[in-house]
Parts: sequence; C-alpha cells; structure tokens
Amino acid sequence: MAPSAVVDEAPNGTTAEGLLKSVTKTNGVNGVNGHKSETAEVPNGEPAAEVADPDADKTEASSTSDEAKGDDEAKVTDEEAKTKEEDQTMKCEIKHLDRRYDDDDQQYYEERKKEVEKPEQQDWWQLYAFCIVRHFNNEGEHAYTKLVVNSKPLRELLSEVIGDYPGYQLNGDDMQIASPYHSLFHRRQRIAEEGRKRFADDEVSLAQHKLLTDWIDNHFKLDIAAYEQCIDAKTKTIAFDHLWTIFPAGQIVYAKVIGNNRAFRVKSSWYDMGEIPGLGLTVTYIDYDGERLGSRKMDLFIHKYATQAELCDLDVMPLALSDDADSLRAELLERGRRFESYLGGQHFLQYSGLAIKKMEKGYARFDVSGRVMVDVKTFHRLEANDSFTVKELPYDKVARAFRLRRKTVKDNFVDETAALPRYDKLSDEDACLTNATIRGYSFAVKKFLEFYVEQLSAIEWNDNCFDELVLDAGIKKTVQALVSSHTRERETFDDIVKGKGQGVICVLHGPPGVGKTLTAECVAEYVRRPLYMVSSGDLGSSSSCLDTALTKILDMTATWNAVLLLDEADVFMEQRSLHDLHRNAMVSVFLRLLEYYPGIMFLTTNRVTTFDEAFKSRIHIPIRYTDLSVESRAQIWRNFCKRVPGGVDIDDKGFAKLAEHDLNGRQIKNVLKAAESLAAFDGVKLDLKQLEQVTKIQAVFEKDLNSCAGIDYTAPGSARKDADRRNMFL
Repeated sequence: MAPSAVVDEAPNGTTAEGLLKSVTKTNGVNGVNGHKSETAEVPNGEPAAEVADPDADKTEASSTSDEAKGDDEAKVTDEEAKTKEEDQTMKCEIKHLDRRYDDDDQQYYEERKKEVEKPEQQDWWQLYAFCIVRHFNNEGEHAYTKLVVNSKPLRELLSEVIGDYPGYQLNGDDMQIASPYHSLFHRRQRIAEEGRKRFADDEVSLAQHKLLTDWIDNHFKLDIAAYEQCIDAKTKTIAFDHLWTIFPAGQIVYAKVIGNNRAFRVKSSWYDMGEIPGLGLTVTYIDYDGERLGSRKMDLFIHKYATQAELCDLDVMPLALSDDADSLRAELLERGRRFESYLGGQHFLQYSGLAIKKMEKGYARFDVSGRVMVDVKTFHRLEANDSFTVKELPYDKVARAFRLRRKTVKDNFVDETAALPRYDKLSDEDACLTNATIRGYSFAVKKFLEFYVEQLSAIEWNDNCFDELVLDAGIKKTVQALVSSHTRERETFDDIVKGKGQGVICVLHGPPGVGKTLTAECVAEYVRRPLYMVSSGDLGSSSSCLDTALTKILDMTATWNAVLLLDEADVFMEQRSLHDLHRNAMVSVFLRLLEYYPGIMFLTTNRVTTFDEAFKSRIHIPIRYTDLSVESRAQIWRNFCKRVPGGVDIDDKGFAKLAEHDLNGRQIKNVLKAAESLAAFDGVKLDLKQLEQVTKIQAVFEKDLNSCAGIDYTAPGSARKDADRRNMFL
C-alpha cells in the first residue's frame, strides 16, 4: 500500500470504525448458533452472499441442489478470506487517536476529531504504521500524548537507535514514546540514515520509514531551524523555547557549583513554567560512597529569559560548545585524577581553603587550615543523616574502570596489613565527571566536612620535632619507645579479657606552658599520625553527654589510629565521693571508656593529687613537668627563632639575655610572633631589640597579674603608684 499523508479518517471516506464493523459481519451469521439468515457487507459496500438459516423450511431447503449449495458456501468463504486479508494489511498511515474510558471504566480508542461509537473490535487502530494517541483520565481530561509504533520494522529500527536513550524503556511488541519525543529529535539523523540502509530493498518498510521521518521533520521544524542556526553561528545564541535542543541525553555540560567548575552528563530535561519558570536538567556525575564508585543525580536549572541568549551567559552550557572547552577539560581531568587517588581507606592530608557542610537549607561554609582525614566510609557511618549511596555504573566498555579490585596493601592508618579497595583508572571523560569534593574530617574545626579536592595536599612532616622538644632525655626516650612499640604491633601484650587495656595512656602534669601539649604534638609527628585535641568543655557537663561525645571521639581516633590529647582532664579523673553522685557518674563513664581504648592517649592536668585511685593503675607513664630553667628557656628561644622566615640577628649572648625573663614556652612563642610583626612594620630584620621591647611589655603585664592589689583603671593617673605601670600608658 502506497504511503499517504497524516490522516484522521480511514481511506475512501470510510471511518475506521465503520470499516471494522463491516468486517465483523462478513461471515453472514449473527447470534448464537447462526440463527436467522442475514446479508453481510464488505468494505466496498456490496452485499455478500446470503447464508441459509439451519432452522428454515426443509422443503425450501430441498429445492436447492447440493452442488448449488456448495457453490454459494465457497463464494462466501472466498469473500470472507479476501476481506479479512485486505483489512489486516498494515496501513502506511499515521492515525491520530484518543484513548478514553467508558461507563464501565474500560478503555477504548477512537479517532480524534470525530465522534464515533465505540468499535466492537478494540485493536483496529493497530493496523496503522503508527498512531499519535492522546490519553484521557477518568474525568475526561487530557493527561498526556504518546506515539504508538505498530509497524514491526519501525519498532526494530527505533529499538536499535533510541533504545539506549536515557529515560526510555522501549518494549519490542508495545512501543510507546511519550511526548515531547526528545529522543526522536536528538536521534533523528541516525533514524533517517539507519532506516535508508535497512529498508533499501523493502518498499513497504521504506515507505513507512519515510512517513516517520517526514513526521519528525515537520513536528520539529522550528526546533531544528533554531538548533542548526545556533550551532553554525560564530556567536552562539538560542531562544528559551528552543533551549532544550542543545541538551540531548548523554551530553556533557559545564556549570559552576558553589563557585567551582563542574562537569555533568545530561539525563533528561524539562520545562517548568510554575512560579519560577525555567528549563530543568537532571544530570549525573561520578562520586564515591565509601564502598563503591558510581553515579549520583542532581538537578540544574536555567531561569527563563526573554528573546535570545548567548550560550556563554547561561548557568549551564554544553562543554563542547564552550570557547574554553580544552582548558576546562584539562582542569577537570587533573582534578578527577586526584579524586581517584583518594578512593578507599583513609588519607591523612593537609588542607587550606573553603570546606562545606550540607545543612537543612543550603550549605554552611568553613575556612579550614590544617590537617584533615579523608575517609568517606567513616563519614557515612558516623554522620548517617548526611550519607548517600551511588548507583552502580553499567558494565559496558568502561566497566573495567569501575571494577573493584582487592589488593593487600600497607596503609599508614590501618593497624594491620589489610585488604583495601583500589580502583582501576577511569576514562578521561569519566574522570572529568567526578565530584569536586570528597568527604572527611577536619581536626581543626572538629567537624565532618566536604573538602575541595584541589585544596588537598600532602603533609610536610617535621622529623626533627622530637629533637626540639625540651624534655628530660630519659623521659623522652621512654615515650618514644612506648609509642613506637604500640605503632609496630598492638598485640604484643594483651589483657586476659580480649580488647581490654591495649592502649597507651600517658598523664602529663605540671604548670602551663612547659611543653605538655607540645609533647603530644611531637609524638603524633614522630609516629606520623593525626593528633586529636579535645578539652573537657567539649565533652559536656553530664554523664550522658560525656558518654555520647567521648564514645564518638574514641571511635574516630581508634579508626584513624590517631593520638588523642584530652586537655584539662581533671574533672573526669577527680576522686569520687559519697556526696557528689553526678561527678561519680562522669568518672565511672570515663573509666569504662578508657579501659577499652586501643590507641595512644595523653591526659593533661594540673591536679594529680585529686586523682581517683582507679586511674593510678591505668596510667602507663606519668610525666611531671616543672617550671622552665634558664637553659631550657634559652633552648626554646633558639628553637622558635629557627622557624622565623628570613632568620633572626641574635647571637648566644642575646639568647642568654632573653632567657633571663621568666616566661614559659607559650609566652615565648607569643613574644616572638609580636616582635616579628614589629620588625616587619619597621622594615628591618628581627633582632634582640624588638624581642626585648615586646618582652618588657609582657613582663609588665605579668607583674600586674601577679599583683594582689591589681590595677584600678578608673582612678586618676596620680593614684597609680607604680611608675612601671604608668609607663604602659605612655
């Protein structure tokens, strides 16, 4: 049958319904057991032969010879077969239909622009190459429109060409493509080319294929013109109504997300003409959930604009159409390769820059400078409300890039040699699609955050840290030996109860500023592990808060093999009494958690005389600090001055003079920092003069603090008896 134009009625002026009704009666019989003779109609309107009623008068029947009767029956049978064969032939036409519901809530099809009775045969519309079907709900309201492809050759062609188009699930026997038919637009050239090759020797299928391609070209006429004009122009512009045409599924697009360049793969697009109109894009990117590498979805939005807009001014644009496409790809690829290097296990790194945390509304920003632990798995375990899972990537030509391999590796932050996940190298395109951030923990901010991959770097370890620690040589050696043994092999000596008493607990007691905190820092630097510092104020003032907070901290530090420094631990270690049940509960909680902690812990205190008896047997090494001697202060001055950029102009006599001032280590550090600023302000190299000037100010302040009378700043100047004090205000 030759192709025809798009129609709403059947050929020759006969409605499709009427055509099928005629066919159903060509057997010449109506009713049960064929009672009552009836004239049948055929599509050309001519009557078929009559068929005798079995219950008619026998005399009348006998007047007809057996030969004549056989001829009549053969005539009817031939016409039935001919009519049925003609009617079942696929029509090379497009049929516009409406699918509705009758009073019995049964669906039926009818021609669109014409009121006809419901046909007796429900599948008459399947005889057209394809149909444009509007679907109505039970209330008679138009819900959506679909293109139903009935031609088997066309179904096979479309399954091959658009079967992999994201968001489409094409059934080979029942192919329905929902409006707005974006897949047909974006794959129209392949549909045309593949069809011409496939149906070159099949006139019927070729005609049906031409019918389809002509309909696609006509339906998308304005969109095709706008798209081609945009692509071919030097300055690429496009109207909002045609914006969807430059975002086919699978397209790599570029956008800025929280100020960072990102690349995504388009999954689908849609127009939202609600309160804030615009074009929405559902896109995917590659991320890591702590267990596997896969894809995640998110939505991007381009606000509606008037007239034409240049692509470079849009919030999202195809990467291939950008003028800076090559440099953007290089930037994204480099970041993607760094992202790959942080997959699996824990990674202790340096970070400097902005970090983010997802909140109920938007993201909170944190300025982070210090060491961080990149550990997505622990992030999701301890921050379950902010966890996610990725969708496994398809096993296609790039499946090898995402296959998880198990390797036996040595990790600095895992106790034993363990099997950690490692991943094969991503393709360049997929590496560009990786997330700009990776999750972990900031030891400075004490929060789980998302860190920008580009701001992460390797740690520069200070291997001379222990040498610069001003501490008795014997004590220093004992501490080094104890932590080194713990680092090498935790199971050398264990308690009778497995898992109990495996940690190393050190108590550092003495006045402030004499090196207690520095000792813990040097130990962490020596064993190249994180230092987690927490004070009693961070743990709460009730036993329940202490239990919750300290349990989480001990979990993290044990997972990362970190060195834990609990500053001002007096409140948790004080002697229990019969009268303070609240304090007793806190001490009991602390004792229980301490007993099973497997890592290295330092506890600092100024009041060892108030310790509860139960703690004494749990301390592996107590270190007592005294006030600094003159020699110790001189050495501290030298150590700090070595770190001043550009050096200092001070000799041994100068250091000896500085050491005469009764300052602790922390005060010396503060004096040096202030003097460095003063020298920079004067534009000179730091020397003894600036240090003495700042030291004098510090000494006056210390004298005022130690004065029993204090200073009354509201009194007149003449009332200030101490001349040194008056000098502070000159």
